[in-house]
Amino acid sequence: MTERSSMRDGILAAAEKRVRAVGFNAVSFRDLARDVGVKSSSVHYYFPQKEDLGDALVLRYTQDFQARLDEIDIQTLGPVAALEAFVGLYASALVIGESVCLCAILGAESQSLPDRVNRRVAAFFEENTAWLAGILERMPTASGLMTPIEIVSALEGAMIVSSVIGTREAFDATAARIVANYAEQLR
Repeated sequence: MTERSSMRDGILAAAEKRVRAVGFNAVSFRDLARDVGVKSSSVHYYFPQKEDLGDALVLRYTQDFQARLDEIDIQTLGPVAALEAFVGLYASALVIGESVCLCAILGAESQSLPDRVNRRVAAFFEENTAWLAGILERMPTASGLMTPIEIVSALEGAMIVSSVIGTREAFDATAARIVANYAEQLR
């Protein structure tokens, strides 16, 4: 890895941590520079505008999430276990008192985000629901249950509620119910 890409990755890692904790609009280049140990002008070198930072941040997050989805072997696991693995990826994004899914935070701020960043966030959710649709298609008796977008919405909403109340209870209950409903349909 080159020094340039290492610095860029360091800035993106610091930005993800801050955005997941306080939101995109609360993050400044000065904060990121301090986190990484450089001058603010160095952050601007890699990301001339905050929109550029947001775009790169969501692209990186989406690619990382997609790579983790690609690791889920649907053929070996079967559809219910693959659904559990999908839910597990969302569960890992929730750290009470620290963070929730990057795109959940950005989605909550969508009215004040640049269009390019909103398009990236929308693409994240579209890719997730498309992947999930592939899983649900393997469940012939799953009609009448939640659609892919309803599942993602329920998980994201439960993540935010859990974060606000300071306990995983809402998320864990929602996630368990989603998986149980599908598992029950396949019995």
